Amino acid sequence: MAAFLSIALYNVIELTFLVFGVFKKRNGLYFWSFVVATWGIAPHAVGFVLKFFQVTTLDLLSSAIVGIGWASMVMGQSLVLYSRLHLVIRDRSQTRWVLYMIIFNAVVLGIPLFVLAMGANSQHSARFLPGFLIYDKVQIVVICVQETIISIIYIYETVRLLGHDTSSNGRGPLQKLLRHLVFVNIVVLILDITLLAVQFSGNYEIQTTYKTAVYSIKLKIEFSVLNRLVSIVEHKDLFGNRGTPGNNTLSLGPWTQSRKTHLSTRSDRPGAFSKIEETDSSGHSGKDPFVRASGIHLDQGGALQAGVPASESRQL
Repeated sequence: MAAFLSIALYNVIELTFLVFGVFKKRNGLYFWSFVVATWGIAPHAVGFVLKFFQVTTLDLLSSAIVGIGWASMVMGQSLVLYSRLHLVIRDRSQTRWVLYMIIFNAVVLGIPLFVLAMGANSQHSARFLPGFLIYDKVQIVVICVQETIISIIYIYETVRLLGHDTSSNGRGPLQKLLRHLVFVNIVVLILDITLLAVQFSGNYEIQTTYKTAVYSIKLKIEFSVLNRLVSIVEHKDLFGNRGTPGNNTLSLGPWTQSRKTHLSTRSDRPGAFSKIEETDSSGHSGKDPFVRASGIHLDQGGALQAGVPASESRQL
């Protein structure tokens, strides 16, 4: 129990430094959902420290802290997953229903569970405890199903994208990113399965603290996706043969400083990534690939199209 709480609190501290160190543009749904999910872990863990170690006799106080932390942690995690769906699905209208599902479940599950939890820790706990125990299991099942749905969407769309590309035999940086997305979402599915198993084990102290640790671990895994996105923009070893850019653009703006960065797909092979481009704040593409890595087009395996001769491109 103490080990799970310690892991969670340590991960919160580490993730806080990592998030504010990596994000240069601190706005947008991805950034704020990541921050809310990370900081929600802290009150969830602290609330159980107060409750289980009897730091305070005010059970309502510890329950309120846990409830606020749980809502932030779970809602934030789902929004983190949703906010990067555009990496594999360009048309956001196709995934809008996912956002509605998250909001609906947050309201339908979160509010009643908070009320039941407060009642179960009040002087009239006998009236609320049976309902709380049932609803607590229901909400963790629904949340796991929700995250499973999002993960399955990722896996399906990513495999479909990989199937469109045969130009680099699956060894390009963008293919590695897509495979990493599949791996991350499979790990999330496995962690959700363990959550369900622990939830129905009947050990209240273990199941509550294990949730906190698992959600902190899932966020650290999510951070690995962010690192891959940053590496696609910044690392020089992404460049290779010449390719042709397309027109279907996916924004990576939240991970750059003053320039907007985009991934694009080739028009002749729908769904296949082929372009990375940076523009400055005025919307104009940079002209110096050696200084800004601007106007760089990647064709699946790392094809370069920057107006630079092949002999010079190897210097990048």
